[in-house]
Order: sequence, then structure tokens, then C-alpha cells
Amino acid sequence: MGKIWLLLNGVVVLIIGVIGIQSLINSEETKSSEEDVMVIAQDLLTIEVTLEKHYIDGKIEKKHVEETITSMQDFWSQYQDWKVMEQKEGYMRFQKQVDDISPYLKANGYFGIKNGKLTIFEGVPLQEEAIQSFYQIETEELEAHLYEQLKEGIKINSKQDYIEVLETFKAYQNVEAVNS
Repeated sequence: MGKIWLLLNGVVVLIIGVIGIQSLINSEETKSSEEDVMVIAQDLLTIEVTLEKHYIDGKIEKKHVEETITSMQDFWSQYQDWKVMEQKEGYMRFQKQVDDISPYLKANGYFGIKNGKLTIFEGVPLQEEAIQSFYQIETEELEAHLYEQLKEGIKINSKQDYIEVLETFKAYQNVEAVNS
């Protein structure tokens, strides 16, 4: 019985020693990770960022965000498709050219005619809320169905619609009105 008791005492001491060493190791790891968090917290940089998307229809969408930068490499890779337009302490402005018409124009835009000019309206042309005018059109030269389409409004759903309408009516452009 004495040998078993000594053996059990030895095992218990061994277990207590292992537990003690593990808790010592864990406390060192905790201290190390706390130090890492403190270093990361000191390296964080927060800046204001303005993002400008320029669409082919001339519309510019601006978005303002606050960025917390933990890694400059990650920050720059996030904006690799953007062009830096302005940079100062605590602020950056990026710009991107978008080869499409704006979501606003897709949702609200109609081609029509106002004072003889090919015009884009917010909504159907009857409301006369012009967004952008292009060129004078020889309305006398227009085929009747094209003139009626312009009076009623031609919905702009895509970049393709936008380009097709501009190209179609360019043939009816009043060159004298443009050059004078």
C-alpha cells in the first residue's frame, strides 16, 4: 500500500506540475497577444474618403466613407481601380470613369425634344424637367414616327439605348445651328 500511495502522490505532483506549466505558458501567450493588439491599435489610421463615379452621361455620383486603415497595402489594393484626385492629411478623394450610363438615368431618363433640341428628361418629356440637351434637330426632316417617339419620350434603359438614340438623331442634326 505504501508503494501505491507513493506512486499516486508522484502522479498527482506530476499532474499539478503540468497544469502549472500550462497556465504559465497560457499567461505568456495572453500577454503576447495583448501586446500585439496594443501595437495594432496604435497603427490604425482613420481617414475620410470621397469616391466619385463619373458616368458617360455626365452624371457624377459621390459617396463619402470613413476608412480605418490597418494595412496600407490592403487599402491601396482596395482602390486599385480608382484614380487619386486629392490627398491630404486625413482625407483622400478618388475618381473612377464608368463606361456606362448612371443608375439615375437608367431609372428616370427619357430622350425627348425641347425647343428643337434633342434632350434628356427626368421622366417623360411632357413634364419638361430637362436634364441635358445635346444638339439642334431639323424637325422638318424627321420621319413622323421618330418625331412622335421624341414627343412621347424614349426610355433610356441601358448604355446601348443611350448610344443608339444619339446616333439615330445625329443624322438629323442641324449643322448650321451648331456652328453658329
